[in-house]
Amino acid sequence: MIRLGRDKKAALVSIVVTAFLAVIKYSVGILSGSIALVADAVHSLTDVISSIGVLLGLKISSRKPTEAFPYGFYKAENIVSLLLALAIFYAGYEIILSSVEKFEEVVLTDVPIAISAALASLVFTLLLSSYQLKVGRETKSPSLVADGKHTRTDVYASAVVLAGILGNYLGFYSLDPIAGILVAVFIFKSGYEILKDSIKVLLDASIDYESLHRIRELASEANGVRKIRSLKARSSGKFVFVELEIETNLRDLERAHHLSDKIEEKIKSEMKNVDRVIVHVEPEEKEFIRYAVPCTENNALQSRVSGHFGGAEYFCIFDMRTADNDLADMRFVKNPFIGLEKMKGLRVAELLATKEIDKLVTKESIAKKSAFYVLEDAYVEFEETDADTVREIIEELKLKL
Repeated sequence: MIRLGRDKKAALVSIVVTAFLAVIKYSVGILSGSIALVADAVHSLTDVISSIGVLLGLKISSRKPTEAFPYGFYKAENIVSLLLALAIFYAGYEIILSSVEKFEEVVLTDVPIAISAALASLVFTLLLSSYQLKVGRETKSPSLVADGKHTRTDVYASAVVLAGILGNYLGFYSLDPIAGILVAVFIFKSGYEILKDSIKVLLDASIDYESLHRIRELASEANGVRKIRSLKARSSGKFVFVELEIETNLRDLERAHHLSDKIEEKIKSEMKNVDRVIVHVEPEEKEFIRYAVPCTENNALQSRVSGHFGGAEYFCIFDMRTADNDLADMRFVKNPFIGLEKMKGLRVAELLATKEIDKLVTKESIAKKSAFYVLEDAYVEFEETDADTVREIIEELKLKL
């Protein structure tokens, strides 16, 4: 048995229900002499054709990318949505035309049957529209949402037909054409919205601001990202394609590649229907390099280097300008975790990771300890020293730079 996706199943249900309604309305329209019912049946027939187009669009868009079409066939749905918008415009024209024609008095027969058919059409069309819109929004299918909106306009058309039949029965012959013209305005508005959304996607317009802002937030939260230079995202069918250019302090290509993989995984896990994330990694244009040194005291350049990482009283954090290798800034952070019996090093590492440290200089190697993995995940480099004071470390760094 062939298993259909929810979107394709909804499109198939739309075809069956709309075709059934078209047959009923046409038969009752001929039987009762209702021009409105016959016209609405023809209108429903155009909806069947449109729904078949949606199903074909979903089928085409689900095809895997090929060598000739490496980005897939996702936009087939948007092309179908564009055609549906034109169908909606035509439906509005039909209703206006029918409304004008119905100014002539027509005496209906079998009115109860005609009213029942019009009422059934209204109810079933409303239920079908709600079903299509629900599935379309949940599956992010633009063509199914467009078809749902199209079907919703048919609810108005069915209401006009029902009002026209009731008006004919009560002798208010002008009620139907006036209501028909008013409904046509809403139909044209719905068609315009679908047309606008379809054209935006086909022209690769950006996605909405809220989604862009969330993607920027997710990328910025990744350790190692210093700045986001540019962010572009576009829709293609129900999928989203993202392109990012970031700055990082990483110099190692393997670690930079790992960072881009982490960003892609994070965005795809948080954002629905993101098909592809392309991350361009550029080296950070650094004005300075930030160092951290564990110290036993806060005595400026004369501060002595601690032999213990987690047990250090203070951490001296200073910036060295890349342009002239001079000291740019220095400050001391008191270790708030020194009183802990366990996991002092881990907590200190987590604190330093928030300070955007580039390099940690220590007397004691922390390799393979819990603190090491925390700082490595934050892309902090490590360096061991035999220097006794912060001044000696800075002098050594000047020689190396």
